[in-house]
Amino acid sequence: MASVVRTQTYAVGAEVEAKAKGWKQFYKGRVTAFDEASGTYSVEFEDGDKQTGIKGFNVRAAAKKETFTAPDGKTFDTKQAFRKYMSETFYSFRDQSGQTLIKKEGDIAGQTFSICNLQSCEVQILDHSDQVLVDGITDCTVIIGPSSESVFVRKAKNCKFFIACKQFRSRDCENCLVSLYSKTEPVVETSTGMRFFPYSASYPNQTAHFAMAKLQPEHNHWCNVFDFNKGDASIPEPHWELVPEAEGWPLWTTGEEAENPVPATARAHVVPKEQGFAIGTEQTEAQRVFDQQEEDQHQQVHQEAGSTTCASWPGQASATIAPPAPPAPAVEEADPATAADDSTSEGQLKLSQQQQQQQQRQQQQRRQQQQQQQQQQERPVEAQPAATAAAAAAAAAASPKAQNLSAKSEPATTIAAEAEQVSQLADGVNAIATE
Repeated sequence: MASVVRTQTYAVGAEVEAKAKGWKQFYKGRVTAFDEASGTYSVEFEDGDKQTGIKGFNVRAAAKKETFTAPDGKTFDTKQAFRKYMSETFYSFRDQSGQTLIKKEGDIAGQTFSICNLQSCEVQILDHSDQVLVDGITDCTVIIGPSSESVFVRKAKNCKFFIACKQFRSRDCENCLVSLYSKTEPVVETSTGMRFFPYSASYPNQTAHFAMAKLQPEHNHWCNVFDFNKGDASIPEPHWELVPEAEGWPLWTTGEEAENPVPATARAHVVPKEQGFAIGTEQTEAQRVFDQQEEDQHQQVHQEAGSTTCASWPGQASATIAPPAPPAPAVEEADPATAADDSTSEGQLKLSQQQQQQQQRQQQQRRQQQQQQQQQQERPVEAQPAATAAAAAAAAAASPKAQNLSAKSEPATTIAAEAEQVSQLADGVNAIATE
């Protein structure tokens, strides 16, 4: 009888995943031999273990290795190494001096970005981004297009910024001029000489970038600055101030077809809060608090009737607006549907109260009837004639109404019985006297 030759699926040297007898899962290895008679494989695994007699259904092709390729063609086997390379090479400017560093539209496309250790540089981020970190720069001009999250500026000295972001936060900064669009109140901490004016940078397609970052150009908190170190004499004053328009607000532009969707007069109509976030605060927590505060502020704007203190516009003095005279009380017409509902509710309430009172009266009557019946049972019956006793028994078995009538007629029956007893006594006396 001719022997059966088994088909070899995986060549010697092929990378496979195999599972030997008694194993519960597959492991990576390399085919070292194939037995045509039994159709089994010999496999050497990555840890050096060697197994023979592995059946074909327990051998499969190894999963293809995932590779990551950077824009410059460099490949990586792990995502972590790829992201680190991308961040250091394509999503950051660092360790430069006297350079003009530019990222154009599409270069960042919503990724995070960092700017670190620069001296006398001009940085242009002409694209929308996620969170941006600026750290350790001196004598630089920095333009940061719409950021959908926070822009952190730390240890910046003698710099000029044009920043559009969801939240601006600064720490340990000195003598910086900030042209700002911020969706939330900007924060300064342990900083001095910070000067703010409205966002005035323009470049092509910036309006679309604002939309991609979900920023509303007309809602700008640039002047509602919160100082974490207000009143701290250890930090030189002023910690921050607004640049008067009369002093001049610098512009920055790329030239032709440049656009800036933020009006110079855009200002969020919200009273600045005596609250902010420390640099270490997580973004999710800051966002939660911000959303709650915005909701509270909108309600406060519509409900406040007292005086309103407005922060001064650049070039104007602070002013306190006196509260208007209270308007005459207005007589509002009742909505028929609402009035009907109210009337129905009141009627139901009255009906419920009447039912409760009626139930209380019935309970009181039942208690009185029980007391009267108990008194009747305790009274001596020798003075009552048989008719009266029968009537009393019938009254006890009758309805509560009949029992009440019987109780009312009881005094008259008792008087008649007593009169009959007196009459009988008188007859007895007369009989004795006759004898």
